[in-house]
Amino acid sequence: MAARYEKCLTESDTVSRFALPISWLKVLPPIEQGNHEVHFQVTDGLGFFWEFCCSIRRVGRYRKPVLQSEGWLKFVNYKGLKVGDKIVLDTEANDFRGTKFRIRAQKLNKECDRWLDV
Repeated sequence: MAARYEKCLTESDTVSRFALPISWLKVLPPIEQGNHEVHFQVTDGLGFFWEFCCSIRRVGRYRKPVLQSEGWLKFVNYKGLKVGDKIVLDTEANDFRGTKFRIRAQKLNKECDRWLDV
């Protein structure tokens, strides 16, 4: 089953770490019991491979998932992302290869009023 999630970037997403919407945890690799993070690979909209680390921070009784800064900020800088740009997470389940993850970075082209992959 395929899934699609979107989020526009905030200031902290572009300079620190990517705060994942909690709903994204449903499709990302599970964090094993006793751990607080999981590493996973994705392709971007142009076919390049990236590795991210998703971790869970506890703020009071709430779980706050984030993509840690190391891999995430490399992605942000390489793509030239700014506040207001968009991240799209697509997943595709495959019985033989497991779930494939694609994270696309998009910028708004104001001339044609469309989001374009970068």
